[in-house]
Amino acid sequence: MPPSLSTSSASPAAIAELEQGLEHLKVANYYLRVALDQVADGVVIVESEASDPKSGQKVLFSNAAAAMLAGTDPESGLRGLGLNDLVADARDAATLQQSLRMAVDHGGCHECECQLQSLRMQAPVPSRWRVRAVFNSMRKLLNFTILITPVQPATPAVAVRPEPKPAPDDLDAQSALLRKENLAALAQGIAHDVNNLLGPVTVRLSALIQQVQDHPVLAQELQLVFAGLKRAKQFTSQVVTASKSSPRKLEPTDIVSLIRDTVEFAGAGSNVHVCVRSDDNLRQAVADPVKLSQVLQNLVMNGIQAMPHGGYMDVQAFNLVVGPAGDGKLRPGKHVHIIVRDRGCGIARENIDRLFRESFTTKPDGNGIGLTTCKRFIDEMGGDIRVTSTPNVGTEFSVYLPAAAGTGGTRPLAPADTVPVPLKHGKGKVLIVDDEDDLRKVAHMILTRCGYEVVQCDNGQDAVRIYHSLFRTGTPPDVVLMDLTLRGGMNGTETAAEILHLDPDARIVCTSGSVTEEVQMVFLERGFVGVLPKPYEAGELTQMVHNVATMMKRH
Repeated sequence: MPPSLSTSSASPAAIAELEQGLEHLKVANYYLRVALDQVADGVVIVESEASDPKSGQKVLFSNAAAAMLAGTDPESGLRGLGLNDLVADARDAATLQQSLRMAVDHGGCHECECQLQSLRMQAPVPSRWRVRAVFNSMRKLLNFTILITPVQPATPAVAVRPEPKPAPDDLDAQSALLRKENLAALAQGIAHDVNNLLGPVTVRLSALIQQVQDHPVLAQELQLVFAGLKRAKQFTSQVVTASKSSPRKLEPTDIVSLIRDTVEFAGAGSNVHVCVRSDDNLRQAVADPVKLSQVLQNLVMNGIQAMPHGGYMDVQAFNLVVGPAGDGKLRPGKHVHIIVRDRGCGIARENIDRLFRESFTTKPDGNGIGLTTCKRFIDEMGGDIRVTSTPNVGTEFSVYLPAAAGTGGTRPLAPADTVPVPLKHGKGKVLIVDDEDDLRKVAHMILTRCGYEVVQCDNGQDAVRIYHSLFRTGTPPDVVLMDLTLRGGMNGTETAAEILHLDPDARIVCTSGSVTEEVQMVFLERGFVGVLPKPYEAGELTQMVHNVATMMKRH
């Protein structure tokens, strides 16, 4: 008889070893999910037998690429759909089911071509489906793992009434869209990881600054570090937003603040001093501030690279009025003129006209897309970018943007930009659900100091169990801080749904390193009462908890 695994008879060492093994398993599962989300092809795992003959084998797992190919939200994925729901028609469903049977009967692998049903595009996506039957050591079928790769449809051998073949331009557009969406998913994953790394530091530092106000010199130094953390947070948000398929809405933009913040970020750590100057009454520009910041970062960093021995650069902004005849691409009217001037090696005359071509670069390790992207961004904003250069003297880039109507001056910088949000004390019970140990522990420490009773866990299953236990005793948490990405088992959205099913009055705040302003409303519509993007400050944490705990009383 094998030894019992009952915890009542197991030794403490055995229990500890088992718990450690489970923790390693959760971590490995998390890393596997992250890795699969970086795969460009769709990956789908389905059950071994169909529980519903009509919809076919249920989807157990899908990566981000599979969800995007099918036109669904990468976060929710394809879970709950049947395999037959993913193909275009009954004929494709029969083909795919036959491929599953062939995989079981012939060495575990088979391949077929079916059309993937897309909820976003009008036409299904012709795809190659590589099916692998997964067995255990006893040859019991566990599941099917399927790799889905979009392909150009083959020309029919007999064309009775052939389906219209997509034009090459359409196929190129679909391929470009897929690459863009894969880039967005990758960028969001990177931003999430970076924000998680910044999270514990941001919370600790923002709380520490408020404890050293009696030491002005130390407080000032810490505020400079804190300002750098805030710029890093803005940068990760820019990476995600810039990779989105849909363009941002153009808006009146404070050019002075944007230039100052961008120059400070791009020039950090270099031996080049960047001098910033602007008109006192500089108009706001109609622009996408994220993309404009990227353009200026690119131009400033190019200038710094052209001056390896250090020196001085200029970034200037002036009001400009274009006359009735226009000026090239610029329409008549008010504009903002931004100049980025370096004193570097310059650009050869024969290369000036080639600068904004994607295939051109003078850098040995370059790909030539930096300035091409800059030009595309400025064109999208209705402006223009021009360059003049003299070898061994320097290069000057001029960016022209339409001015916003009715703006005659810039908004002054709020002095609180580098000052942390003040802590807010209160009372109540808070449940923290987060798999980042450092962040969870420091949030626990801050909230406890501010008067709250705190319970914490690192996974969705425990969160539901804890909430259920407290709810039964009549003392449910006043606030639940729910991370969206949890290792193993349920994610944050699924966990929140389980808690809200148990207690519709539950007050759950979404915390994540990948939630942008554009999608915050989505989570509010799903039952969350607030959104606290990572990395958050200690003051932001306590303010959010206080507001939710005191302003939303239970009936």
